[in-house]
Amino acid sequence: MKKQLTHIIMPWSITLIALWIAFRGIDWVDLSNNLKNTNPRWVIAAIILTSFSYILRSIRWLFLFPEGKVAFFDSLRVLILGFFMNNILPARAGELVRAHVGGKIMGKRGTTVLATIASERLADGLTISFMFLIFSAALHDYSYSKGLFLVSMIFAGISMATIIVLFFRHKLFGSIEKKASKTTRPATRYALERVKIFLEGLEPLINPVSIIIIALWSGAIWSVELGVYYCVTNAFDQMLSLPECAVFLVAVNFSSLIPAAPGGLGTIEAISSHILQVMGITRETALSMVITQHLIQYLVVALPGLLIMLKLRKLISQAQAENQIEREAPPVNSAVNS
Repeated sequence: MKKQLTHIIMPWSITLIALWIAFRGIDWVDLSNNLKNTNPRWVIAAIILTSFSYILRSIRWLFLFPEGKVAFFDSLRVLILGFFMNNILPARAGELVRAHVGGKIMGKRGTTVLATIASERLADGLTISFMFLIFSAALHDYSYSKGLFLVSMIFAGISMATIIVLFFRHKLFGSIEKKASKTTRPATRYALERVKIFLEGLEPLINPVSIIIIALWSGAIWSVELGVYYCVTNAFDQMLSLPECAVFLVAVNFSSLIPAAPGGLGTIEAISSHILQVMGITRETALSMVITQHLIQYLVVALPGLLIMLKLRKLISQAQAENQIEREAPPVNSAVNS
């Protein structure tokens, strides 16, 4: 019952409430007309840029692994699979699928792959937070940016905490090994070993060369993504400034962090359309813009993600089964192969 509450009932409850808020009292005729009159050229441009951003993400992911080379094709297909699974599983569960399948395909520990995904999310959060702070100086109205500023500060705090932990990781490793040697409980030793492997997977975040490379690729990725939002706004003849497009981008991505139904359904529509309305865009147009952007994110990974999932379905099932077994009865030396 507890699993159903956290994995099904709660996420879908959040989504249904958010969808009710987003669509309550909407003029459906106006919404339909907005979607029908979308400029297809700008939408196609947004689709192309979104596809290109996934290629850039796959390249950046290669530099997030602490050791050993990873093939670009493996990086691309596992990354697309992860984003596709996020769109069909609630609460961003696709990240776990990506970690397990990625570990099998790339020949890495699943925990290490999961650490690189955490590093990726941290890099994304810091980049869009930095982008928001830069562009916010050009905004004339700060009323709609206060909440986004708070989330940016939270990301900065998490980043600082992560860096501090990594700098003192060797002392922490010593403490972990000491506790692991004293306990006779396999589950405890297993958990401690996983923590150590996870922290080792985050080490590129404190390597000066890696930091520069990751920062440059992150900047390239989110510059392309900013172009996507610029295209979407122009598709509806809404001439937002570049700083306002940046706020649109930040609103969508930060609202997608709320654990909910697949792909942030509902939360993105409710929060992002509200912020666009505060910018002076009519409610139906704002919601049309958010729906279009959200659909593009779905569609770009839909077909390739489905094909990859079908091709790797046995590996996905195997990874999920092994994960279930490990949670129920983790062996002492399981961290060696996972």
